[in-house]
Formats: sequence, structure tokens, C-alpha cells
Amino acid sequence: MERPSWDFRRGIIGVRHMVRVGIEHGATERRLLASTGLRPADLDADDLEVEAIQELTVARNLVQTVGDRPGLGTEVARRFSLTNFGLLGFAMLSSLTAGEALRVALQTLRIGNRFIEIEVGLTPTTGRIEFRTDSLPADVRAFLLERDLVIIFGVLVLRCLGPGLADRLGDTRLELALPGSTVATVTEGMARMLADVAHNPVQRVPIVADRPTTALTFPLDLLAEPMSMPDPATAALCEQHCLELLQRRSEHGRLATRIRALLLQRIDAPPTAEEIARSLNMDRRTLHRRLADEGTTFRALGEEVRSALAIDMLGVLGLTVQETAVRLGYSGAAAFSRSFTRWTGSPPSTYRR
Repeated sequence: MERPSWDFRRGIIGVRHMVRVGIEHGATERRLLASTGLRPADLDADDLEVEAIQELTVARNLVQTVGDRPGLGTEVARRFSLTNFGLLGFAMLSSLTAGEALRVALQTLRIGNRFIEIEVGLTPTTGRIEFRTDSLPADVRAFLLERDLVIIFGVLVLRCLGPGLADRLGDTRLELALPGSTVATVTEGMARMLADVAHNPVQRVPIVADRPTTALTFPLDLLAEPMSMPDPATAALCEQHCLELLQRRSEHGRLATRIRALLLQRIDAPPTAEEIARSLNMDRRTLHRRLADEGTTFRALGEEVRSALAIDMLGVLGLTVQETAVRLGYSGAAAFSRSFTRWTGSPPSTYRR
């Protein structure tokens, strides 16, 4: 199965961003890639596998060359966007509750993140997520903690919260095992990253510096809040990523591309061919004829979109058959399983991670 572009386990995205930040600070590519076995040309290869030790070496080269300054990790993290995690963002936004979205995110990040160990603890009233870096070398520990925390918390979690959930952020508490000067830079960096989010979530989170561990504490009832009001900009980023993923798997023409985009916007309640045709200012017969000229059909496009998303939700995110069925708008796992088997020739369980 093709590995999706957001799968940051490969590390090339992280390496690329660290090198570009280093160059901005006057370092050379040769110095930043020293002792990694990587070449400058490798930075443009999106499908390149990069080992954790190679990424760690680039991080060490960057810190040694430009200095372990506050905000360096945030500079790197700000180069990431939700398009690097588009499928995960899509799955989070389509979750019924904040608790379900959090479970999906943690399940994926525990596997995909190279350097931070994530531990979750629950009491009858409170939840606590700890981000541990005990196993990291001391010379890059602060840098990688800052970088990955901003990626996880700023790029992914805060961006996926709708206004209703953002209103509850004052009930949470983010403690950082970083000095106050770094925390001020982190807060400013996340605020700039999320400037397009209308409800300004960063300013609502109490952030405390100089703590022994990095942890997010929240009231347990927050997990029951619905995920029904995603930020429009966030939803658009997720849809765009998924559309690009689908485009790489298909050679259909321009009309098919536009229809895929419209189907992604209503994946849980697919529009009819007539509704799509109306939105494109054409009649249904014209739509079918033009799709035939591009070598496809409306039904095939609908199945293609759902099939591609389902395969990655099952195989990459590790969602259950029931969870995938809900996100794709099916009444239950049985109906989804029948459709999936018709699309692929195999049951969904074959594709589960």
C-alpha cells in the first residue's frame, strides 16, 4: 500500500525543515547533514526513508551550529502545517467527541513520533497527558521537546478544535519543562501559526514554565464535548490534503478533480450526481457525458474517494471498522464492510494495521 505523505515517521519532512532553518541562520547544508549519509538532493525526495538516528544527528548539528537558543524548535515547527497530517486531521474533525478525536491522535502519535514518549493518566475527574523526553540526549532534549510539542499541540490539536471546545481551554493547564524565555517564544510562535483560526485558541490556554515534566491537564468531562464545529480553515486544509492524496492515485481529468473535492466536503453524506451537477452549473446528463470523456463515472469517483480514505484510516491510523464506517457516513460496520469488500475484493480487516 502507498504510504501517505503525512506519515512523518519517515523523518524527511523534519530533516528538511531543520536544514532550511539552519541555512537561514547562516549554516551550510553540508554542515547540517554531516555524519548522516544524506545528501542535499535527498531533501526533495518525499518518499525517502530517514532513520531516527539520522534525524537526531541533523538536530544535533543544527543546535551545535546555531546555538541552543530559545525558540529554535518553534522556528522549525512553524514550517509544518496540517497538510503534513491531513488524513489524521480529517479523522479528528470527523470524530463525534473530543475524547474520540484525542484517542485517534494519541494512537497515531505514539507510533509516528520518534522522540517523545506520550503517557496518559485518568482520574474520575481529570485527565493528564505527559510528554516525556528522558531517553533523549541532553544536548538536543530541549530543542526536540519544543519542536515536537509545538507540532503536536499547535499544528495539530489546537487547530482541530472548534469554537465550542476552544471555550473550554481555560479549564486546561499546559505545564512545560522549559524555561520561561522559551515558553514566551513558544506561545508567540503558536499564536502566529494559528492566526487564521478565528477563535484564537493559544491565548486561552494557561501555560506554566519551569515544571519538572511537560504535561497537559484537563477536566475529564471535556472529552464528552462534541467535535461538530471545526474551524473552516482547518477543514479546508484537511480536505485539500486528502484531495492531493487521491489525485496522486488517479489519472482522471479536471472535472473528476472538482467532483472529488466536492465529495470530500460531504464525505459523511455524499451529494447526488444531480446536486453536484447543479453546483457546477450543468445538467446531470452533461456531467455524466463529460466524466465518460475523462474515462470515469460519478459512481466510480464516489467509491474511489471512500475507498482511498477507508484504506488509510484502517491501515495507517489504525481505526476500527466501526470507527471508519462512522466517518464515512455508514449506518454501521456491516454496511460499510459490504461496500468495502465490493471496492477492493477484500474485507476491511485485511487492511487494518
